[in-house]
Amino acid sequence: MALPNVTGAIIALGYNCHVRVGTNASDAQPIALVASFRASEDFQAQEATVIGNLGPVSIDPQGYNCSISLDGFLPAKRTLDGAIQYADGGKKAIMDYVPSRAQYMESGSMPKIAYLDFYNKRERKILASFKGALITSNGVSVDGNAYAKNNVEMRALTWDKD
Repeated sequence: MALPNVTGAIIALGYNCHVRVGTNASDAQPIALVASFRASEDFQAQEATVIGNLGPVSIDPQGYNCSISLDGFLPAKRTLDGAIQYADGGKKAIMDYVPSRAQYMESGSMPKIAYLDFYNKRERKILASFKGALITSNGVSVDGNAYAKNNVEMRALTWDKD
């Protein structure tokens, strides 16, 4: 019996993924030059302990946090017929979604990304999708002999696993 190709069959789900943004899955467009992305959930629970019992008598939900980290290359903007386009063909990069200080301070509300997903282009499958993502941190980093990267942290209201 032949074993499957490990890199081709077993771990193919993560290959050729994109981070996409839009108002929903049908209009989501890839963000240009994303180098890595990560999402995590934190479920907080409250234990009810009672004297005389060895363990808790109840564990109840207390809170929820969904965080997303993206980093991507800072691309050079090119204009074609007045429209911005990046070298990989994308229309927007991570930095285009980061609000300015004035947008945060003067608008009275935090700008949200309505829909964000991790999309496997090869399999045509959404690996994870998020609604109501808020950018909570932004930075730029450069390692020796490397390209400049934009590092963004977000929190999302929901992580849909359908």
